[in-house]
Amino acid sequence: MLAALAWGWLSGNAIAAEEVIVLPLRVHVLTADDLPEVDCQLSDEDVRRVVGKVNGIWSAARIHWGVESIVREPAGGQRRFQLVRDLEGQAPLGMFRILRPEGTRRFDGLHVYYVHRMPVNGVYMDEDFAIVQETARLREVEGGIDEPLPRVTAHELGHVLGLPHRQDTTNLLASGTTGTTLNALEIAASRKAAAKVPGAMTAATLRVAAEETEAQGKAERGRLLRGWLAEIGKAEEPTASFRPGRENSR
Repeated sequence: MLAALAWGWLSGNAIAAEEVIVLPLRVHVLTADDLPEVDCQLSDEDVRRVVGKVNGIWSAARIHWGVESIVREPAGGQRRFQLVRDLEGQAPLGMFRILRPEGTRRFDGLHVYYVHRMPVNGVYMDEDFAIVQETARLREVEGGIDEPLPRVTAHELGHVLGLPHRQDTTNLLASGTTGTTLNALEIAASRKAAAKVPGAMTAATLRVAAEETEAQGKAERGRLLRGWLAEIGKAEEPTASFRPGRENSR
């Protein structure tokens, strides 16, 4: 089935604008006064810039991430995290899972949690979320994106949609590079997975949902959905920044 979808893509059967899949995304900026490795300093403006670039990357698959909210909140499980960190000298990667606050987990969509620093740039833990460090560093490759954080976020969301690593340095699923490309099979697989995400809508169904929401007098929700519609098509291909021999540390 995926091979057939991929062949359709390669043979020029472009996906119509109305078939763009919109995925609700809740972004969590975790804070922790006594845990500097957790305490994230991203502003709302930073988050919107990052997600804008993520959408530029994923526009190749006609997938759009609609920010449902930016939640700035104290990390959960801080005392337990601190105890393990102090005992072992560094918090194991698996411990970052407990930092997700319980009260904001339930949501029809996917989650990204930002922390300041962890042992890897980002991680997907086989659920509906990814965790990403704001201090991400990548190896620049020809044609790669000009900023690490959007690429790491887009990479981890690729894992959320079921894509495995693929060590072609210019590919989005390569480890540790600024590459952003997706091949036809990856596009087909990610769209198939995206359609099954709770809250997922095509642009066509999103337009209907916006109209129905407004008719029900839910103005704030209507503005949110209209905003996602307005964003579709505005996503630009990622800006490349390639300077051989220099590690991008932004």
